[in-house]
Amino acid sequence: MIKEHKQVLDRENPFAPISYGNSLVFKTGNQGFEQPVFVNKVAPCRLACPIGVDIPRAFHKAAGGDISGALKVYLMDNPLPGVCGRVCFRPCEKMCNRRDLDDAINIRSFERFISDHGRVDVRDLYSRKRDGRVAIVGSGPAGLSAGYHLARLGYRVTVFEKRAKLGGMLRYGIPSYRLPRDILDQEIERVCSLGIQTEVLTAIGKDISWKDLDNFDAVFISIGLQSGKMLFKESGVEEHILTGLDFLAAPHRFSLEDAGLKTVIIGGGNVAMDVARTLLRLRHGKGDNIVVICPESSDQMAALEEEVGQALEEGIRILNGWAPHRLRKADGKRSSLEFFRAEVSVNEVSGEIAIAPVGDETLSLETERVIIAIGQEMEIDSESLPFSTKRGYVVADPFGKTDHPKFFAGGDAVGGRPFVAEAIASGKKGALAIDCFLKGKDLESEFEANQIADARAFCFSNFINKADNQHIDLKRVTTFDRLNALFFSEAERENSSCLVPENRKDSFDEVLLGLEAARMEREIARCFRCGTCAECDNCVDFCPDVCISRDPKLGSYGFDPDFCKGCGVCSVACPRDVIEMEGEPR
Repeated sequence: MIKEHKQVLDRENPFAPISYGNSLVFKTGNQGFEQPVFVNKVAPCRLACPIGVDIPRAFHKAAGGDISGALKVYLMDNPLPGVCGRVCFRPCEKMCNRRDLDDAINIRSFERFISDHGRVDVRDLYSRKRDGRVAIVGSGPAGLSAGYHLARLGYRVTVFEKRAKLGGMLRYGIPSYRLPRDILDQEIERVCSLGIQTEVLTAIGKDISWKDLDNFDAVFISIGLQSGKMLFKESGVEEHILTGLDFLAAPHRFSLEDAGLKTVIIGGGNVAMDVARTLLRLRHGKGDNIVVICPESSDQMAALEEEVGQALEEGIRILNGWAPHRLRKADGKRSSLEFFRAEVSVNEVSGEIAIAPVGDETLSLETERVIIAIGQEMEIDSESLPFSTKRGYVVADPFGKTDHPKFFAGGDAVGGRPFVAEAIASGKKGALAIDCFLKGKDLESEFEANQIADARAFCFSNFINKADNQHIDLKRVTTFDRLNALFFSEAERENSSCLVPENRKDSFDEVLLGLEAARMEREIARCFRCGTCAECDNCVDFCPDVCISRDPKLGSYGFDPDFCKGCGVCSVACPRDVIEMEGEPR
């Protein structure tokens, strides 16, 4: 008969645990005072994005080979990723945590790649049919965005556009060498696939009255700033002057193809760059008689740095520090355009620009055509409007509400920043405001509940279905110091390439080229996916108590409180700031 064996405790180590089964009998969890909490957070790139796209989650989908899944993440908030993937001003990249290690992720090229190669039926992204008809006046980026999100919410949407095709400034203000028309058409077709009705060649206030819009339950105004501001209206040579917007809308209309025609473009913004580069292409790359002149210094110009750089590469002459003074008729078909040496100051509060003369230096240029690209304004009779305007803009609050209860507005018409992404964001916010208005919900409370940290953006998918977004805390941001950078190595950024200047300046072919699959794969691998669990299993591998496990069905991790001592190793080993320790009474 086998006798029961009794262990004699070692006096040198009297607390050594002994078991004749396995170690599961030792509930070591009661030894700790903290426990791990798994929660995804907001990355700085998402915080900087005016539209609020969950960029790290899209990268995570793409890293697993799911390009369409990555596109779906973008389409939850941004209906025009193919547009933004080409013309966005990239605020996300300026805030990318990777900059603290080597260089920012090429997020814009990633957005373009998933839009070009992913396939998503957006009809799967909307909730249900609702009562309510909404009119969208204007089909630029703000109007398309508002219509898209309202249609996703189930409302019956009708878009009114005074021109022959939808797109607004995307079509009539951005040249095709930056935004190919087939890409724009595909993006608009996807938006309209949600059942949106369109009425083109229909100007509100002319073809139909504002009163006719009473048949709708709400109206979103996104008419933009359709007219370019003009100078020298009483110069006596008005026939020599046109605006940049008029030229970009129909470049061939003004017979400027003659490379010998001296042309001066006044302005330092993107419109001025687009005008100069479009004119260069009309003249088959011959730009000797094209000059851009503006009062701003080269580092003050409102145009995107890459736009200015590409114009200079193509041989466009840019004269900085000169403000227009007078235009007078010279001999024959030519005019004399006079400038004074100037400096520009910007009011940090209002953003208004002040131009002041510097010294007595002047400049005179002989010209046969002058293209004015100094800003835009609304082209509408304000007296007939059912809502108020002030200084050429629709008066609206930050959510787009006007002083008429059922009229909302967004985009350039309300004085928003002149970027496509900003217009898309205002349309998205307008959709939220209209939905709250029609449902009788408190708008500010709804926005705050879905707001991304302290940004002006909010999470639309969270607004539609909070249950699908319980995995993320929208109020907390993962900064670089919260990451464990030891798990990341330096890797060179994959930059987008361009057509060489000599091959592009006499062609309207797209200048900026996308990354091919192999290079994009390397760029996707560079992304930290800050604040987003990448399922790397570090927490499982490093846990000394083997108490963390992953649920493959839920795609999330959990821990066993009976065995977790709260040592915090998992939190330190998490590269992406997804795990943190919280106190818990035992």
